[in-house]
Amino acid sequence: MTDTVRTLPIRLAPLPAEALDSWLEALATRMSTPFANVLTAVGLSASAYGLPRWAMMLGTGEAEQIAAATGTDAEQIISMTLQRWDGQALVIDPVRRIGRPQTLWSGPRGSRYCPACLVESGSRWPAAWRLTWSFACTRHHVLLADRCPECDRSPRSRCHQLAGVPRPGLCPAPVPRTASRDRWCHHSYAATTVLPIEPDGPLERAQQFMDALLHTSAPDTSMPLYGETAPSVFQLLSDVKALASMVLNYSIRRDFSPWCPPEVANRLDNYRATPVPRSQRRSQRADRHSTYAPTDAAAIAVGVTAAMRILQAGDVRGVGDAARWLTDRVAASGRAPYPASYTHWGGGLSPALTVALRCSREHHLLPLARLRHRTPTGVVKPPCDTTTRAKAMPVGLWPAWALRLTPYTPGGLPTKARAAELLSVACLMVGSRTSITAAIRALGGTVIAHAVSDLLATLTSRSDCTGVLRVLTLLADHLDDHGSPIDYARRRAVFGSRSTFIDARQWQTLQKRLRSNSACSPLHAQRWLFHTLTGTPPHLANPAIATATGPQRAQYQRFCWRILPAEHQLLQQTAQQLLVKEGIDEPLTWTPELPGNSFDGLALPGPDPDSLMPEQLHQLVPRGDFSIAQLAKRLGTTTAHARYLLAQHPVDWSPPRYCQTQATTERVIQWKTWYEEAGLSMDVIADRAQVSRAAVRIALSKHGVAIRRSGGRPAYDHRLPEILHRRQELRQSFSRISADISLSATTIRNMLDRHKTQPAEEADTAVRRAGRPGLLVLPGRVIR
Repeated sequence: MTDTVRTLPIRLAPLPAEALDSWLEALATRMSTPFANVLTAVGLSASAYGLPRWAMMLGTGEAEQIAAATGTDAEQIISMTLQRWDGQALVIDPVRRIGRPQTLWSGPRGSRYCPACLVESGSRWPAAWRLTWSFACTRHHVLLADRCPECDRSPRSRCHQLAGVPRPGLCPAPVPRTASRDRWCHHSYAATTVLPIEPDGPLERAQQFMDALLHTSAPDTSMPLYGETAPSVFQLLSDVKALASMVLNYSIRRDFSPWCPPEVANRLDNYRATPVPRSQRRSQRADRHSTYAPTDAAAIAVGVTAAMRILQAGDVRGVGDAARWLTDRVAASGRAPYPASYTHWGGGLSPALTVALRCSREHHLLPLARLRHRTPTGVVKPPCDTTTRAKAMPVGLWPAWALRLTPYTPGGLPTKARAAELLSVACLMVGSRTSITAAIRALGGTVIAHAVSDLLATLTSRSDCTGVLRVLTLLADHLDDHGSPIDYARRRAVFGSRSTFIDARQWQTLQKRLRSNSACSPLHAQRWLFHTLTGTPPHLANPAIATATGPQRAQYQRFCWRILPAEHQLLQQTAQQLLVKEGIDEPLTWTPELPGNSFDGLALPGPDPDSLMPEQLHQLVPRGDFSIAQLAKRLGTTTAHARYLLAQHPVDWSPPRYCQTQATTERVIQWKTWYEEAGLSMDVIADRAQVSRAAVRIALSKHGVAIRRSGGRPAYDHRLPEILHRRQELRQSFSRISADISLSATTIRNMLDRHKTQPAEEADTAVRRAGRPGLLVLPGRVIR
């Protein structure tokens, strides 16, 4: 094709960033030849009506033809059309070679212009003036002109007159026939009056940002809104278009008057009062500027500047705050701005801006919608797979998080029954489009969907619960990012229908060793194992062990916080053995942990589970029976927190007679050897083990040891020498001896009666022969 094109006799280099049709017109003017001859010489065709298609995008081989005829590089010729911005600042239909306004504003039909720039360049037009995003001249600090002031036509909206020689700087638009023989406007563009703007003001800074996007090979599009990944130019301009169309359709003058010059605001008001052109009425719906680009530079200037002020306001939360006035305007107009209409505004918003706009309406949204769209945190993520997260979650929220997120009444009761299960469902709803009923079914729960919505409404209405939705969202994000070491779905399938987890005899034997009253039902142990293994509350267990009534649930709750350390250890060992038996290599329990700074400034209804150390708990728990309310008061916390601490860190609350038995369970084998084989008395064993004689006796009895009769080894015979000394030498009465050595008078009298045949001198000799106090050697036997 290039072999048939002749080289032009005169060559003229194009100016930087000049439009192709402007350069060809300059060539025709230089050669004083009609414009049609130049187009024919370079292999192009044109119609006298409409903008030539080659001004938008060159066809196959056309760039090479022009390069061969003019001696200009083909790549430079392509850059002189709007093709260089295809897919960034506009979208061009490659077949029809026209812009697609529905995807991104394709620009006006003609070209805007700066009169001063045309004078300086000799009436040469930059290609960027054809783009919607060019609305101001940053060199001369003016808004670009949109039309010829004489004929009211948009410049360069059609091909230059083919039969005549182009006249640079004059309007070539045809005019209706008049008495004059002149058929063309020929008004000087240099005489056009334009509006000035503030140098380095908001409008000019917005244009400078757009120029950097359009004329830089690698523009900097990084903004806090988009995080670490900078958006493409196309995505950024799509967001600008969405916000600008909202501004032009719904804003009022006082929204932008603080930073917009009055002259520009007046021109915008006049433009918005102009009826929609007939050619656009069929495609326009509620939003006039959502599809077609505004034809006035003042409208584009205000819309783009307002959009950039919002997008540059900071992160997702900052942009949401900056856009709140705009979404409030949309809502006040009667149109629902959330969430489906966003795509209509811009044709394709970025996920970051979508979340930011949703955050701007956060306080007007239902709590469930806030969880679905992650507005509490503004984290930009696609919706997660509900089924996948359900595998990593228990039916009832982890105890530590349930304690911290559950709201309570002033009396210390949860505001909603089964709050842990409701919170778990709410966490599963984060970022999900599934229904509440489907989420409950995925977890295996039985709560009512309305109860979940009711709890969320309660959380958003209380001042001490404003941070709960944020924490639920953070927990969901943590599970999505890191997963869980426990597959709760598998555990529910393996252990969910079981009714027996521990042998009842084994549990009852332990109860006899540890408690004075071992009437505690083994069903509670079965329920504890079911609850710990599956993360499911006991009322959902097998009917044989389920807590079906209110009193049963209360008894099980009491069992959990009244559990003794040895009982807790046995249950944990049993649960681990069950996991090993089923081939499950997982920790017994697990709780997700969030960074400490995640809770800065958040109001949560419950206390921090780790605010009290186990050592503090162990020191303050009284022996024997006690009130959980009194313990909570001594700890300075809530009753729910006290129950949680006792369930997680069991303490020995046994009365004094049994307080040592749990610590001595492991040592009772040695005591049995001493007692049966070595023949030591319980007093000697108690001295060696540093425990009470009662603890030794109870431990030996519960391990099947036959206790010897106390007649042969009286309990206090080791104190007989002291008693004889006080009775015979000090001549003390029984009452006086009783007061001095803390024994009853009856016990002293009985001891003396058993040894009444022994004279005092013989007793003294026996003490000296023993060589140590507390040991009395009498003829024929040794009394300890």
